[in-house]
Amino acid sequence: MPKLVVSAKKDENWSDRFESLDNKPLHLDSRAIKRKCDSKCVGGVEFSLEGENHKTLNLRRSPRKSEPGGCVLYVGGGVIAVGNWWMDCNDDFIVLTGFNTVFSKKGISNLWQINYPFVSIFHAGAVEAILNHSTELKKAWFYDLLHPFIGQGLLTSYDERWRKKRKMLTPAFHFNILKDFLHVFNKQSKILIDILMGYTKDEYIDIVPLITKCSLDIICESILGKEVHSQTQPSSSYAKAVVYLTDSVYERMQSPWYWNDFLFKISPFGRKFMKNVDIVHNFTRQVISEKKEELMKKKSAEPPAYAGNEVEGTKRKKLALMDLLLDEHFKNNSISEEEIREEVDTFTFEGHDTTSSGISWCLWMIGLHPWVQDKIHEKLDSIFGEDNRDATMEDLKEMKYLECVIKESLRLYPPVPAIGRMLRNDLQIGEYVLPKGSVCLVLTYLLHRDPEFFPNPEKFDPDRFSPENSAGRHPFAYVPFSAGPRNCIGQRFALMEEKTVISSILRKYKIRSLDPRDKVQLLDEIVLRPHKGLRIQIRERRQPFDFNSIYYYP
Repeated sequence: MPKLVVSAKKDENWSDRFESLDNKPLHLDSRAIKRKCDSKCVGGVEFSLEGENHKTLNLRRSPRKSEPGGCVLYVGGGVIAVGNWWMDCNDDFIVLTGFNTVFSKKGISNLWQINYPFVSIFHAGAVEAILNHSTELKKAWFYDLLHPFIGQGLLTSYDERWRKKRKMLTPAFHFNILKDFLHVFNKQSKILIDILMGYTKDEYIDIVPLITKCSLDIICESILGKEVHSQTQPSSSYAKAVVYLTDSVYERMQSPWYWNDFLFKISPFGRKFMKNVDIVHNFTRQVISEKKEELMKKKSAEPPAYAGNEVEGTKRKKLALMDLLLDEHFKNNSISEEEIREEVDTFTFEGHDTTSSGISWCLWMIGLHPWVQDKIHEKLDSIFGEDNRDATMEDLKEMKYLECVIKESLRLYPPVPAIGRMLRNDLQIGEYVLPKGSVCLVLTYLLHRDPEFFPNPEKFDPDRFSPENSAGRHPFAYVPFSAGPRNCIGQRFALMEEKTVISSILRKYKIRSLDPRDKVQLLDEIVLRPHKGLRIQIRERRQPFDFNSIYYYP
C-alpha cells in the first residue's frame, strides 16, 4: 500500500518550491507562506493511499502536546506547515489559499483546525459531487455558531426541515415578485448617488461602508417592508446591531474559547453579542406583529403578492416574503411567528453582506480598468442617454456587458470564498473516498481560478462570460451563488440589485481605484473582505480626471 506520511521536516527543495511561485497568481505570496511555515510548524496529517481502485484520505493528526494544534499536509515531494490557530488572522487567508494551491492533488487537499479535519475541494468535477449531492445537505459545524442570531432558518437547517423551508420560500423569489422590488433598488441607489456627490472633491473614499449601508437599506425594505435609513441615519440601533453581528460571528468562529455556548454567553464579548441579538430580534418581532395585526384587521382577503400582475416597479404596501410567510402561518399553521423571525433575520444577514461585498469588489475592479469602464459608460449612454429616469426591467436586460463585468468580478472575488458541508457518510469523488465526519470545504476562490476553464485566470476579462465563451463550460466551474439543491435562493435578487446600484453610480460618476490588486489584503470572514477597505476616487463624469496611472494590466 503506497503511503505518504506528513512530517515537520523540510526537504532540500523547500526554498525552490516557494521562490518559483513569485511570479504566479496574485493570491500566492510565497514569502508570506514560507515565513508562516518556518515559524509555525506544528502537528501533522497522514495522507494514505489505499487499494487499487480507489484511494482513501486517512486523516490522522499527531500534534506536539507542548504547542497548539496546527495544519499540515504533505503531497508529492515536499512538506508544508501552515501556521496554527494562533496565527495572525489577517494572514490566514493568503497562507491557507497558497497552501491549498501548492500542496493539493487533483484539486483536493486536507488540513486540521484543532480537532476538526477539513478536506478542501476546488476542481469542477469534485465540486459537482459535493454540491449536487441529494443527501449531503448539512452545513459544516461552524454554521451552528450562527444559531443565536438567525436560528435554524434556510441557511442553517438541513434534510427535511430545509426541504420544507425551501419549498415554502421559493415562490417569494419568482420573477413577478422580483420586478416589484425594483422601485426599492432605484430609490436607495438615488440616495447613495446623492451621498457620493459629497465625496467628488475628496482624494478618495472607502467604498465598502457606503455600499454596505445601501445594501442593508435595500434588503430591509424589500424583506421587512420597513425602512431603516442606515444611509441617512447612522444612529439607527437596528442597522448598527445588524452590522455588528455580521462582523462578530466570524470572530467567534475564529476563537475556540467561544465555541461553547455557555462560556460564550458569560464572556464580555458574548454579552455584547447577545445584547445586539436582542435588538435585532425585537425589531423583527415588532414588524411581524404589526403586519399580522394589519392582516387580521382586513375584512376581505387579498390575493397573495406573488399571484398578481401589477405594473412593473410600482410600490406596494405588502412585502412578498413576509406576506408569504404570514399567509402560511394563518392558513396552514405550518410556520410559527418565531420561525418567521428566523427566516427574516436569515435573509437580512445573508442578503446585505454578500451583495454589498459583490458590489464593492466590482466597483473597485472597474476603477482599475478604465477601458472596461469606458465601455460600460458607452452602453449605459445608449440605454438612457441623458435621461435621469429610473431603470426598468427592460433596461436591466439590456445591460449585457455590465452583467459580464459583474460575473467576472464575482469569479475573481466571490463574496463567499468557501462553502462548508459536514460529511455524514463516506463519499467517493473520482478515485478518492472522503471519510465520514470530515468537513468538506468547496473553495470557490480557487475553483474560479482553474486554468482548465479560465485560461490566464488572474486576468480580468468580462468577455469570458459572453454567450459564445460561456458555451460548453462545466456548470460547476463557476459557482459564486453555490449550485445544486442548496444554491442561493436569492441569486436573481442579488444580480438585479448589483446591476441597479452599479449602473446608477456609473450613469453619473466615473471612478478610479487607487490600490493595485496585489496590495489589497483579503480576509475570509465568511464573506470575502478587504483588510483595509477599497480606496476609490469618484468624480462626476463631466469633471476632468487623470486615468494615466493604471496599476493593473490585462
